[in-house]
Amino acid sequence: MQGVSEEGAARLVDYKDHPELDELDKLVVEYSIAVTNNWNKTRDEVFVRLRAHFSEAQLVELTWRIALCGAFNRFNDILQLEVEQGVPHSEAAE
Repeated sequence: MQGVSEEGAARLVDYKDHPELDELDKLVVEYSIAVTNNWNKTRDEVFVRLRAHFSEAQLVELTWRIALCGAFNRFNDILQLEVEQGVPHSEAAE
C-alpha cells in the first residue's frame, strides 16, 4: 500500500477519522467495505459519490479488484494458508 504507514494500514477500517487518508481514499475504503460486507445493502448514494471521481470502466475495475482480493482472502482463510511477504507465489503454492 503506497502512502500509508504500516500502522495506518492496520487501522483502515477506522477510515472516517484516519489521518493518512484524503477524502477520496476514505470513499474507496468505504466502498471496499461495502463490496466486501454489505454488497446487498449498498445504495445509489455511494455510486453517485464514486462517479464524481471514477469513470464507469474505472469503477468496474475497482469493484473487480476489491471483490477479487476478498475472494483470495476467503480462499486463504478457509484453507488456513499463510502467504509470506517476499515469497514468490510459485513457492508459496507448493
